Amino acid sequence: MKEYYESLEFDLVKEQVVRYCSFSLGKQRIRQLTPQFEKLWIKRELERTKEALDLVYRYGNIPFYGVYDISKALDDAKKNRILSCMDLRQIADSIRAVDHVRKYFKDSEIETPRLMELVASFDQPQSLAVAIEGCISNSYEVVDRASSELKNIRKSIRMCEADIAKEAQRFISTHGSKLMDTITTMRNDRICVLVKISEKNSVDGFIHGESASGQTAYIEPKSLLVLNNKLAGLKSSEQEEIARILFELSQKVKKVAYVLEGNLETFALLDVIFSKAMWAKERNGCVAKLDENSHHLYLKYAKHPLINENKVVANTYEIKDPYRSLMITGSNTGGKTVTLKTIGLFVVMTMCGMAVNAQEAVIPLFDSIYVNIGDDQSIAESLSTFSSHISKLAYICAHADANSFVLLDELGNGTDPKEGEPLAIAILEELRKRNVTFIATTHYSALKAYGTSKEDILISSVEFDMEQLKPTYRYIEGISGQSNAFAIASRYGLSQKIIDDAQKRKEENATKTDVAIEKLEQLTMEAEEKKKKLEERLKDIYQLQEELEKKKAKFEKEKEKLLEQIQEEATVRLQEVQDEAELLLEELKQMKADAKPHEITKIKSAIRNLEIVDEEANEDNNETFEIGDYVKLKKLNYYGEIISLNKDKVCVLTNGMKMNTTVADITHEKRKIEKTKSKGYSKKSISSFSMECNVIGMRVAEAIPVIDKYLDNAILAKVYKVRLIHGMGTGKLRKGVHDYLKHNPRVENYTMGGQGEGGLGATVVTLKQKGKK
Repeated sequence: MKEYYESLEFDLVKEQVVRYCSFSLGKQRIRQLTPQFEKLWIKRELERTKEALDLVYRYGNIPFYGVYDISKALDDAKKNRILSCMDLRQIADSIRAVDHVRKYFKDSEIETPRLMELVASFDQPQSLAVAIEGCISNSYEVVDRASSELKNIRKSIRMCEADIAKEAQRFISTHGSKLMDTITTMRNDRICVLVKISEKNSVDGFIHGESASGQTAYIEPKSLLVLNNKLAGLKSSEQEEIARILFELSQKVKKVAYVLEGNLETFALLDVIFSKAMWAKERNGCVAKLDENSHHLYLKYAKHPLINENKVVANTYEIKDPYRSLMITGSNTGGKTVTLKTIGLFVVMTMCGMAVNAQEAVIPLFDSIYVNIGDDQSIAESLSTFSSHISKLAYICAHADANSFVLLDELGNGTDPKEGEPLAIAILEELRKRNVTFIATTHYSALKAYGTSKEDILISSVEFDMEQLKPTYRYIEGISGQSNAFAIASRYGLSQKIIDDAQKRKEENATKTDVAIEKLEQLTMEAEEKKKKLEERLKDIYQLQEELEKKKAKFEKEKEKLLEQIQEEATVRLQEVQDEAELLLEELKQMKADAKPHEITKIKSAIRNLEIVDEEANEDNNETFEIGDYVKLKKLNYYGEIISLNKDKVCVLTNGMKMNTTVADITHEKRKIEKTKSKGYSKKSISSFSMECNVIGMRVAEAIPVIDKYLDNAILAKVYKVRLIHGMGTGKLRKGVHDYLKHNPRVENYTMGGQGEGGLGATVVTLKQKGKK
């Protein structure tokens, strides 16, 4: 069966998945994957892959650091062999790796019952990990604390090495004239000195050899012999102690070897599952749903995983009732075989519990897969291409049943078409009788006619662009395609004379049925092309409609927001006017205590119904002004007449004063006309008096005249409590204002603004009333 999957290039896809594996055992398991046909196994593996895909989309890949393939080390331990420091440390790291995996699932908020079954199977012999980590370092060396004996031996080794170094230096200092250099070297694990070759017999010691030049002799002085012997004995004891420690740890590993093998198998399973998920994530793939009843096959926007992502054409394939099988027609090099391989490959991958490179997928549950693709000519077995195909077809026809999936490429090819066509039809008829689900590609007109006449065979084709003379690789359902052999031959340079001759011979030999089928195919393709263009135009219309809907929604949202803002501003403005009116009424009560209640109520009602003028709406930087225009000074809330104008600088006569400002700070205002004249000041004039004077931004010398005139107007209007707004700033303006108020005889007292009155940025002034002391 393996050769069937090789023609689908399944091994190359597995190598793609292998790149996402975290350790060698997982890679080995992926390479060993073959389709399984047990329903429970397939459903379980697909569920595991789906859960893993959900996890990697949200949390990334599972952490496998610390996991090693320790299978050989465990086998050695079971055979009472001494494990190396590296083997033991990797076993400890693999035990600790269980914690990382458990934490990954514990921190996850996604329900993964299938994967949790695997995680729950982990067993952690923590005592073994602690024992190994206490004896072996991260650099795979046995540490001094592994045993008290090892610690004492290494201490003695260091002391002995110090004695050797001290004795060597003493020897060098006393025999310096006989030495080539004042350094020592190691020969046969012994400390030696470098003696001149001419002096080698005058030095008492053991000669270990000479240099390549013959100028130096390596001699171990007699005084170092005893110390070197002692060092060699200590190092031998050290190795014996290390071996004892490693054997002891290896025996501990042996006791839990089967537990560790179980953990290793679980790690391998998780590595396989998550490598499948990572492969699917990188390709925006999905896990297919398994159809156990209706043999419904559906692949939405499927892409062959071995074709470059920038070049591959995504196609949607579907076989459902009343269709049981699919016949693909079309031009050479048009993508028939790629379509066949894509569908077959995705079925095989699903039977292996893998995700597929599609947006959505439904795969029937098959119990066998048969593939006949490519040229299997065999010189060794004396089989021609046709013989090879026939031998496979014979096996398929003998074994395929209603739960089999069969892929047939260029059925009946490789022999005389007069015999190949009826043979191919007979084979398909046999498969139909067995209720086999099959996908076949063909060029033969007779097979096209046969497929068209059968209600359970879906006819389809791969598109060929006749204008550019090249395939588009687009799959078209329900339409049979032409081979376009003449167009392809022309594209590759075959003489037009030859092509014309071939076309003539084709027409002469064509039957009425062939001509009718060809004409029908041409008309169908033209209709499909028109349909395609209409769909594209409709798509553009829908897209434009969607954009307009978005713009409309955005406009409505902005409109609503603007209306809310205007309403809020109007409410604030209204509240300000009402507050000002209430304050004015209080002053009126003080001014005229004998006022009748109903008159006060009437005035209050009139004030509440005052029209709110949106001053902001009147702001227009493009306003033009002339001498004599009646204007309002925005910052001071003063009204007056323009008496001079020079570009953007204006002089306004207001309240008997000349104020220099700019056109940006003024706006047109209707001139107020008094209806009746009366002595003194009417209530109308009182109501128009501002209860505050804003001098922010002015110098002290500029502000004092404005304040002085303002206080005069307040007394005339019989207003005895006003607010001067000077801001906080550096405090100079406030100090100057306070100095002026302190020496003004009209001022009763003044205080800083309270909460809601401007705080340190304003001063509340109480003026003296006539008749009161």
